[in-house]
Amino acid sequence: MRLSDHISMCWNLVMRNRRRYKAVLAAIAFGTAGFIIVRTMGDSVEKNLGEHLELLGEATVIKVYWDNEDSYHPGNYKMSDVSKLKRIPNVVAVAPVVSLFRIEANFLTNAWSPGLLGVDHAYWRTQTPTVMSGRLIGPSDVVARKAVCVLGQDVVKNVFDSVDPVGKEISVGNLSFKVIGVLGGIQHSEIRRAVIIPISTAQSFFPGLYLISVIYVRADSWNDVAQVRENIIRVLEESHKGYERGIRVTYYPERIKKVTATVFMVKVFIYSSLIIAFILGKVGLTSVMLAAVQDRTREIGLRKALGAKEELILMQFLTEAVLVSLLAGSFGVMVGVAAVQVLKGPLGVEISSYVMSSSILLDLVFTVSVGIVAGLYPARRAASLDPVTSMRFE
Repeated sequence: MRLSDHISMCWNLVMRNRRRYKAVLAAIAFGTAGFIIVRTMGDSVEKNLGEHLELLGEATVIKVYWDNEDSYHPGNYKMSDVSKLKRIPNVVAVAPVVSLFRIEANFLTNAWSPGLLGVDHAYWRTQTPTVMSGRLIGPSDVVARKAVCVLGQDVVKNVFDSVDPVGKEISVGNLSFKVIGVLGGIQHSEIRRAVIIPISTAQSFFPGLYLISVIYVRADSWNDVAQVRENIIRVLEESHKGYERGIRVTYYPERIKKVTATVFMVKVFIYSSLIIAFILGKVGLTSVMLAAVQDRTREIGLRKALGAKEELILMQFLTEAVLVSLLAGSFGVMVGVAAVQVLKGPLGVEISSYVMSSSILLDLVFTVSVGIVAGLYPARRAASLDPVTSMRFE
């Protein structure tokens, strides 16, 4: 028998008995769709978690600064260092910062001494605070050296008596700045008590702030942080020969471990559920194929009496099991891909075509394997039936 005829015959038998396979088809299709959704969306959501630094506790952020106790150095970096760090693989944000610990700030009769930070737009991608009112410093503010500022919560409380200051003018040092935003969310002490202005403005109008004191670098994901840190150290040591001992590059491995452990537990739970679904599909397919062998005992006996060999009977039932798996798997793939396309919008994630393609391929390979394993025992049982006994079966 030609292969095409064999497959056509088995397909017709599957279609004829499709009601029998209904529950099995649903179980395998559910497992297939679930696997594609979890693997594809899980990869994208995991990367997207890096955007939500409140959840990560800045685990993907690396701080670069100088420690002059071990090696004398002016204690500053340059914009050329920032440019080099931006070229490191898996780096998504490099934020140079200039700062003064204390400066005089006034609004009407209120006076306080907050800190001063000069930053660019990349700074907000490396810190947890979000804008509570107004807006943040953007690229146009930095390019134009605008006299604008964003305030931490303590500044609003002490200088503006907790009144929303957006749109008002605040005197910082000898200059006047327009308040364009107020920070909310989680703020550490440096940000809470800071007046934050464009870094270009700080470098132009405040003496001693031309050179950069701190650089924040954010890695693409927590899996890349350690490697990014090593690359940062290498780049800076090459740029500051003789002062290598003073370079400090810190990150938070404990936070990364906690986040990784949480994600791992969630994945174990989800994949365990999918494996159970696959096993149920496999058991169900085996049971259905065994029932098919029993229901078609006389058919098998008749075919063997007409000269069908055991190998042909075995291949028939094995092919039927594989076709059922492929049919269910193909339907599950369509459902899974459609679900991913629907979910990516509300979840706000970008889907990796490589991850999706590999998920589909892996799932189909596994599904076919399930069909082979599930159909092997029933097929052998059918092939070993005695033709005389089979034809007498009631």
